[in-house]
Parts: sequence; structure tokens; C-alpha cells
Amino acid sequence: MDTIARAVSNVMVENLAYNIVIDNRAGANGIIAGETLARAAPDGYTLLYTSASLANNELVLKKPQFHVLKDFAPLTLVNTLPGYLIIINSQSPAKSLKELIELSKRAPVHYGSSGTGNSQHLLGELINSRTGSRMLHVPYKGFALIVNAVMGNEIQVVFGAPTTVVQHIKAGRLRALAYTGAQRWSGMPDLPTVSEAGIPGMVYEASWHGIFAPAATPRAILVQFQREYRKAVHSPKLAQFFIDAGHVPVGSTPEEFRKFVVKYLKDTAEQLRIAKVEPQ
Repeated sequence: MDTIARAVSNVMVENLAYNIVIDNRAGANGIIAGETLARAAPDGYTLLYTSASLANNELVLKKPQFHVLKDFAPLTLVNTLPGYLIIINSQSPAKSLKELIELSKRAPVHYGSSGTGNSQHLLGELINSRTGSRMLHVPYKGFALIVNAVMGNEIQVVFGAPTTVVQHIKAGRLRALAYTGAQRWSGMPDLPTVSEAGIPGMVYEASWHGIFAPAATPRAILVQFQREYRKAVHSPKLAQFFIDAGHVPVGSTPEEFRKFVVKYLKDTAEQLRIAKVEPQ
């Protein structure tokens, strides 16, 4: 998120009369950053760039600190991520997704995520539910820690956006087994989808990035910023950037983003039920 937020903001400031400061408040599945926004004045000077994981919190926590559509004002859906790469340590004996699933049934296999209930955690449990695999979840405070953990064989599996892991794959430190999107990722056209690799019909759209403002922010401010963000994400300067990262630029209106989040919460609640992930 930090990389994309900076790339988009760098293009935006070329058209604005002021700078945009990125304050990375990582941790707790987006809760720390969300609490910062909840305390901010609704004047347009503080916005939250976040991912789907922020919305997941209200579905997996018995006492969530906030509710996305009640405590925040949706501003724009910046981009979507059609799929994750399923990654393992390059020294693993598993050479395919089917072999990883069978390996997990015989010996402990651990996968990491950035927090209980986020999209990586949910993907792991959906795979377990669909295949009978026995992968065990290990939450971390951030994705960089997860990548280091799988390279050090502290855990064996990671689900990552292409741009976050492709350099390690090319260097031979990690091995990609499959892509969870409906179609193969253009950056690795020889890599099979999850459906092709052993779980027929399974498609998992990995995540999305969106921007929220404090709940009472005037609509005129939301619309002004949405127009600038849409202009930036669809600019020629960022076109190849999004393709290389495996993301699809959107830039929706506040109303469209609100409808998107409503549907996302409904669909994710059903996925959590299937995966037997209970609120904690």
C-alpha cells in the first residue's frame, strides 16, 4: 500500500498547490491507521489510504474499534488486485500446489498473514476448507516480516501481491506455485491459476485499496479529492506501474465506493462462514 500510495500521490501533487505527506501507520490489520483517521478533523487534511483488511476487522472482531461505513466516509476505490501469488520457500519439497496440499496433510505447514481476518488469512482457510489441507495460520505485524519469515523457513507459505514478491522469485529465494485470479497473471504467463493447479473453480480476488475520510467530511471535499485521485490513477505515468504491480486502477466516485464496500462486506461474511473463521 505504501508504495502505491506514494506513486499516486506523486502524480497528484503535480496538479495541486500543496504537498501530500504519507504517514505510514502499520500494524494491527489496519486498526492503528483507522483509529488515527477516526480522531482526525473532517476538514480534508487527513485521509486514510488502506486495503480490504480494514473492512474485514468488523467481521472478525467481536468488539471492533470502528465500522467502516459508519465511522468513515468512503472517498474512492483506488484499485483492485485480481489475485495473489501463492509462494513457498524455494527449498520446499513441494513443486506444485497439489504437492503443497498433500504435504500439509502429513506434516505441519504454516502460512503467514498481516493479521487475523485479513484477506491472506481468509485465503488460507478457504484453501483448507476446499481441499482438506491443514495449513496453520501465523499472524505478523506486517508483510515485510512475513516475507522474511518464509525466506528463513520460519513459515512455509505466503500469499502476496505480485509486486511484493516477484523480485524474490526472480532471485530464486522464493517459488511461485499458482495465482488466485480468474486468469493467469500477465507478469508470469506460465504460472497456472489456482483453478488450473488443483482447486477447480476456485477464484480469489485478493484485495483492493481505497481512500476514506472522517465520517463528517463535507461531500464537496470528497468529490474534489476523488476527481484528483481518478485523474492520477488513470494517468499515462501510472499505467505501466499498475500493470507491473498486478493491480487494476479504478478511481470510483464516493457513492460507487460505498456500494462496493457494502457488497464486499456481504460477500466476505459468506467466505468467512465457509472457511469457519469465527469472530475473536
